[in-house]
Amino acid sequence: MSIRPGNGRQAPMLNEPASRRSPAVPRRAGRAASDATGAGRIGAVDGLRAFAVCGVMAFHFGLGVRGGFLGVDFFFVISGYVITRLLLIEWHRTGTMNRARFWGRRARRLLPAVLALLIVVQVWLRCGAPPDLRGTTNAQTLAALAYLSNWYAIVADVGYWGAAVDATPLTHLWSLAVEEQFYLVWPLLLIAALTATRSRRVVAAVAGAGALASYGAGASLFSPNGANRAYLGTDTRAGALLLGVLCALALTRSTAGPGGTWDRPLPARLIPLARWVFAFAVAALVLLWATASVPAPWLYPGGLAVAGVSAALIIGYVTAVPGTAAVRLLERRPVLWTGRISYSLYLWHWPVHIFAVHRWAALGRPLQVLAEIGATFVLATLSYALIERPARHVRRPGVLAAVLLAGALAALGGAVLAQPRPHVEEQSGVIVHGPGH
Repeated sequence: MSIRPGNGRQAPMLNEPASRRSPAVPRRAGRAASDATGAGRIGAVDGLRAFAVCGVMAFHFGLGVRGGFLGVDFFFVISGYVITRLLLIEWHRTGTMNRARFWGRRARRLLPAVLALLIVVQVWLRCGAPPDLRGTTNAQTLAALAYLSNWYAIVADVGYWGAAVDATPLTHLWSLAVEEQFYLVWPLLLIAALTATRSRRVVAAVAGAGALASYGAGASLFSPNGANRAYLGTDTRAGALLLGVLCALALTRSTAGPGGTWDRPLPARLIPLARWVFAFAVAALVLLWATASVPAPWLYPGGLAVAGVSAALIIGYVTAVPGTAAVRLLERRPVLWTGRISYSLYLWHWPVHIFAVHRWAALGRPLQVLAEIGATFVLATLSYALIERPARHVRRPGVLAAVLLAGALAALGGAVLAQPRPHVEEQSGVIVHGPGH
């Protein structure tokens, strides 16, 4: 399933004169074309993932970073940038966007690790988790399998700040649901816009209008009585992903440059200004991460937009101005490694926290937090080494698909069969309502 513009030859370089157009890449180049030098991972962006996930973990582990949850917005901007960059490079290089291959790469990248998490949580439910966790966790598992966790959380009023927060080990999967829903829709819109207009300006106008509409929806849907709808909705959170799209449109060349890179460097005359913009963006994020809170009314009319724009400006700086002190920091080995395993860190940190609340409370707060951090990094490293990385290199898609299907069925079976048993009071006909019910 792919879309080829015109007569099937390479699409003209959008907004480029004919003299700068590069020859078409034969279709037989296939996967090698999309994985060639210049289209791979950007080290500094991986480093930014490390800071984003550490902010989220610090927030959830209670380490005093009040606005660390805004690391999720940073992840959204990075995701919008990365996937749009890859799609643009494929379009310019081959004149096509293969939707099946794109969605297959996303599945290969995301599904194995999250299915492993769901299975482990189901095993815990059967082997020692408090019975009160089963009902909500089983429902969260079903929502996660359909990538509808965010909408389940809205409908069921299950968030990080509810009374039953200690009984929701899969609440954090809402953000993965938002991203997956975006991944399903955005390639189709991008293909349609490029095929119809061959203009990046049109795509940028669509993305910019969408971002404004998204942040506007968040402001209008926020209620002082509950932030779930504004905070968790796909429509209200797509703004950050679309800011990442704008980053990709601004930073990705229409033809490969020296060394095969597709990333557009910033002109030398603009670098001094870029340093100041970068410094202001970092300062804005530091201030927001130190002061923001999910229920804060000011967050939705402007705070989330400032966080998203700041993240986009930071991505732009570290991508377009290589070799700076910031880039060198982001490309240090410990930071890069944390960024590489950031997906698994995000997957495991919240279930580990819920487990610790129920099983490690006797350690005392400092030791419990240290145990949570250590367990999260151990599990994330194992997940990356044993699941994430091997899944990317499976050469037989049918084998991987069979394994993923088996994993999904195992998680589904656990969620359907491991239903909570009625409390003794309910079995006797007397229903008792209290804090744990």
